Amino acid sequence: MKRLILALLPLILIGQPEFFGYFESEGATSKIGSETYTYGFNKLRLDVEARPSDNVLIGANINIQKYWGKTSWNIYDFIPGYQNSGLTWNLELPDTILLDNMYVRVSLPFADLTAGRQQISPGVGYAWNPNDIFNTKSLMDPSYEQTGVSAIRAEIPLAGRFSLDAVIDLQDDWESSTKQFWINAGLGHFDLAFTLAGFAWQQIPFELEDYNFGIKIDRILSGSTIVGEILGFGVWAEYATNSLENDIYGYCPVCDIPDLSHLPTSFEEWVVGLDYTFENSLYVLGEYFHNGYGVSQKSDLTLNDYFLSLEGVTHSLMQDYGFLYLMHPTFDYTTLSAIIFANLNDKSGVVSPMIDWNAFEDTNFSLQGSLAWGADDTEFGLQDWGLILNITSNF
Repeated sequence: MKRLILALLPLILIGQPEFFGYFESEGATSKIGSETYTYGFNKLRLDVEARPSDNVLIGANINIQKYWGKTSWNIYDFIPGYQNSGLTWNLELPDTILLDNMYVRVSLPFADLTAGRQQISPGVGYAWNPNDIFNTKSLMDPSYEQTGVSAIRAEIPLAGRFSLDAVIDLQDDWESSTKQFWINAGLGHFDLAFTLAGFAWQQIPFELEDYNFGIKIDRILSGSTIVGEILGFGVWAEYATNSLENDIYGYCPVCDIPDLSHLPTSFEEWVVGLDYTFENSLYVLGEYFHNGYGVSQKSDLTLNDYFLSLEGVTHSLMQDYGFLYLMHPTFDYTTLSAIIFANLNDKSGVVSPMIDWNAFEDTNFSLQGSLAWGADDTEFGLQDWGLILNITSNF
């Protein structure tokens, strides 16, 4: 990494770099089960972009983030029925200095090539993206910036509104590398895309002393998206079908070879959505999401299901979800909005009202509350309430 930075530094200086970024400070309090927590962070993001020539763009950003308040979170506090179990699996939030993105984009006559750590965000959904194998989203803020992906990307124009994209995230060998390809097309008022991806999805380890042993799950995804407009409504849909291959990895001569026949070999995910702006400037967005890998009955949930959802391995804990976003520029420099999302299987959800005040040029104050509903043994019912104050200033 140091060698790459030193190699790019002369090009950045020659290209008359532009610097920009933001400072963000956030404080929050929330009640989860019987416990009340306070926490927050201060974050500085500094971006630099330079153009050594008309066909070359070099970009990078560094994030400096310092947490305060509660910085050690027990995963079991977020799992219904386990908050007072005495079990511990702590997630630490260390202060970080992260070189998040660093890439070079070269425009060739036949393609645009981007190499390095970069933003890759497939899909057209707002709260969920079945075709996105690189990122996870928070339902409280689905549009928040995502972490960069170390990859090589080629964007190749074909004819008219047709193009081809390819992304490869190289690992130790070709089989374990993450690969995704798209064919993009435009027809009338609609844009379409068809995608194929392959990657190592997850591992299920077995805890046995002196042996590294478990089940490796590889995943092949094929999907499609469509986005456009009908009678003034923005509409979109995203679909993915997934094929799973389960293999034993490691060596354990004293283990019984597990039977993999009970593991799923395929599942489907899809999301549909629409948005509309009324004459009074009220903006409404809604989505419905179905995850075939999720659990349909609350009584069938296991600890592993919660772990996969909390770690972002799966897009959701259960199968069926709804999402609604409302926004209205009510006063000068002040916007009122609300997010509502629900787990339709266990009948739990969250309503989150927000007020944004653009106090000064490039400086915004945001106050966001949240109130959960549902039984204490449901996905969102355990979370009770929360309050977040955020100040962001761009430069």
